[in-house]
Amino acid sequence: MTSRSREALPSDPDAGQPSRLLGRGYQGAAYLRDTAAGQMIVKTATGNRILRAARRAMLRREHGIYQRLQGIAGIPRCAGLERGEDLLLEYIEGQSLRDAVLLPPERERFFAALLELIQAIHRAGVAHGDLKRKDNILVGPDHLPYLIDFGTAVSSPEGAGFLRRFLFRQLRRMDLNAWVKLKYQRQRIEMDPVDLQFHRPTVAERGARVVRRVWRKVTARRWRKAGRSSG
Repeated sequence: MTSRSREALPSDPDAGQPSRLLGRGYQGAAYLRDTAAGQMIVKTATGNRILRAARRAMLRREHGIYQRLQGIAGIPRCAGLERGEDLLLEYIEGQSLRDAVLLPPERERFFAALLELIQAIHRAGVAHGDLKRKDNILVGPDHLPYLIDFGTAVSSPEGAGFLRRFLFRQLRRMDLNAWVKLKYQRQRIEMDPVDLQFHRPTVAERGARVVRRVWRKVTARRWRKAGRSSG
């Protein structure tokens, strides 16, 4: 993960190491802490009593996801739950895919490795579900991909019910659709037929696309009317 803030924070009383804020999100706050084992990300629940309890449950759930993905190259190492509630993760030095600049040879290698990584987490029974958000994909110093933020991920354990399995399959398809979209975004080249097999938009994605198109037309019409009125 890349640091977005250098705000200094009090040391953790148990760890005895200084931390600094990286950012805040729907799960709470994330800090960067120096430890004997290296730099670690600490995700901790924040908010009022009810909100904090809900966020703690989300972090415990994410911990379970990381346990399933343990040992997969490209997934930050999870050091467990501190005090049973704060999630400790390996800090990955790199840039988000949003900010990284990949030259053509590096780009091809990166997306080939990203596809292998996505398929590896799927084989482990986990679907990320939010890979269209470029900040969830890091480009490491070796120009290889790393996936982060599994807060909305879905697992498919043995014996899961129909709805759980259905949701897992949908998110798995969304992961692959996101890979295709990211690889070919703003690239004026014909899609490789081998890659095309991975592009199968879900009903939800097709519906969202229609809504976006309608919204763009409506807002563009409003801007045109506003422009004529002002003229």
